[in-house]
Amino acid sequence: MIARDETGGGAEALLRLPSQANPDRVASATLALAVMARHGRSFRLAGRLLPRGKLQAAAELYAFCRTIDDLADETADPADARADLASLLAALQGTGLHALAQRFQPLRARGVPGDAAALLVETVMGDIGAVRVADEVGLLRYAHGAAGTVGIMMCAVLGVTSSAACPYAIDLGVAMQLTNIARDVAEDAMRDRLYLPAAWLPPGYGPGHVASQPNPAFAAVSRVLERADRHYRSAERGFDHLPFRTRPAIRAAARLYEAIGPAVLRAGPGALASGGRCVVPGWKRVILLMGCLLPRPAAAPHDARLHAAFTAAPRIPA
Repeated sequence: MIARDETGGGAEALLRLPSQANPDRVASATLALAVMARHGRSFRLAGRLLPRGKLQAAAELYAFCRTIDDLADETADPADARADLASLLAALQGTGLHALAQRFQPLRARGVPGDAAALLVETVMGDIGAVRVADEVGLLRYAHGAAGTVGIMMCAVLGVTSSAACPYAIDLGVAMQLTNIARDVAEDAMRDRLYLPAAWLPPGYGPGHVASQPNPAFAAVSRVLERADRHYRSAERGFDHLPFRTRPAIRAAARLYEAIGPAVLRAGPGALASGGRCVVPGWKRVILLMGCLLPRPAAAPHDARLHAAFTAAPRIPA
């Protein structure tokens, strides 16, 4: 469930590659930027604030993650999707070959950890077919596997040198994934997926009830967004661990994505019944970007309780 924002804008506005650049590298960068432009409006806008080299690497990581998601969502036969992702997982772990694993090599050379990519693939494999989540622990573990891992990988892309940044990066990824879940309930229900914890819903409530009985789902959505807010607030306190020139872009991405939650709440249960997707209007995005100039919250030690649901899992750096 990598973010799928509205289409708009061209990749060429994001990055001007020098004319003498390696043609294969130009083609790869252009493709990666096109994927970001097509699927990630919030990331595209925030990406304008990144230094050119960092933007290119971030776009390549986004395209890599987006493609993994598409392998689960767009393959007609679930068995083929599972086999393809299993092959990719083996290749990332060094026991096989896969074209997407080859595309990951430049990212690995930048220090992007392969075990975080592997955990992302394992998590996305769970998206194939019907999906149900039992409780809040399962929700947070999924959010970490689907996007906390991306936060870990982004640390390497951005050139982060302090290990203290990693927990806050995980929090931003988790917060964004929880926002995705809250926004996409109706869309996911049409795929027989329900990421809202069953413990927060009436007994027997499933994807088929979302459109006809939206109130229970909307109550659970509100709780998901409350959890997301905790992780956004934590992430804000870690921005000072980022390289100085990358901070405005990451803060902008966080603010733009967080604004989706209030839009979902304003839309109310009716949006679940109609199947519509909530978006943040352009004028609001401009205001949010301007807000990035305001003082940031003071740095504070990370609250380890936010990671209690998944600290027992492997591949989470200390």
